[in-house]
Amino acid sequence: MNVFSFYYTKIKMLAKSISFSAVLLCQLSFLPLNAHAEASIAWDSLSTQQQETLAPMKDQWQNLPAERQLRLSKGAEKWANMDPAQRENLKSGLQRYKKLSKEEKAEVKAQMRAFKALPPEERKLLRERWKNLSPEQKAQFRQKFKNMTPEQRQEIREKRKLRQQERRERKAQRELAQ
Repeated sequence: MNVFSFYYTKIKMLAKSISFSAVLLCQLSFLPLNAHAEASIAWDSLSTQQQETLAPMKDQWQNLPAERQLRLSKGAEKWANMDPAQRENLKSGLQRYKKLSKEEKAEVKAQMRAFKALPPEERKLLRERWKNLSPEQKAQFRQKFKNMTPEQRQEIREKRKLRQQERRERKAQRELAQ
């Protein structure tokens, strides 16, 4: 199995369990914070749309840590800029995520971290390849992964680790040669 197949498998698994946009929104809580995010954000400084989105948080807003206020305000801004279809997709993805077991949630988070660790070019390439597949190919891919045993999945993970190590070694050799 080549690198593309492995990562393609991982992306397909993520797509099946939770939509990509939902993962991104869930991951807001893991974003690195900017150094200037120490100051609290006043509720009144939020846009009307942000306030509407965050209305359930209004009473506790001033007690939230500044970094959480920042993440929530950015998430509310993203929400406001989504079209209705994107919002519905996100809602359904979050509902699916909530229904996952602790172990499944941990796996989704681990896969998302692994995907984010890829170089931007590789992530872009994988997204493009996925978008270019026909619905039948996507369904076939999902079914293939669904039918794998845990051992087969573990074997894929181990092969991936080996490929990553080989890439790091090749990169180090190229850098030394320059």
